[in-house]
Amino acid sequence: MKMTYVILTAIGLPFLLSSCATHHTRFSDRNQFVTELYASVDQIYDVEFESHVGEAAATWGLWGALENAYGSDRQIIAGALVGAFFGGLLMAIEEGPSQGYEYHLTATDGEYLVVVLDYFPADEGDCVRVRMASQVDVFSANPAFCRNSDLSVVRK
Repeated sequence: MKMTYVILTAIGLPFLLSSCATHHTRFSDRNQFVTELYASVDQIYDVEFESHVGEAAATWGLWGALENAYGSDRQIIAGALVGAFFGGLLMAIEEGPSQGYEYHLTATDGEYLVVVLDYFPADEGDCVRVRMASQVDVFSANPAFCRNSDLSVVRK
């Protein structure tokens, strides 16, 4: 028993320690063109993401009814109800919240952006840093980065 504990600890410890050593770069961002820019938040709209919970409940309900097709009427109905409940529940857990936010941004170079997020990183008028790679991330930033500067001096 003691030897099993030592082996499990020796195997599990590197995995636990490696999870703490993050470099804030996703593995999916490798070989990607990454763009970062600063922008000010002009407007924020609430959006509702589409959901497939109803479809999953219907599918799993049908499966539950067919699994009990050779039973009594009560077993068929019970199978359909249980299948629909657990199918809808699992899909709801998989999808997560259906609330999202549509951010209308103006970049420091004057470019207009629209970003749809499932989290709320900033309020209207705030300065944000937008990182675009395999996925778009928006972080709150120091307002000094969003002030318009004279770019004509840099471009000469």
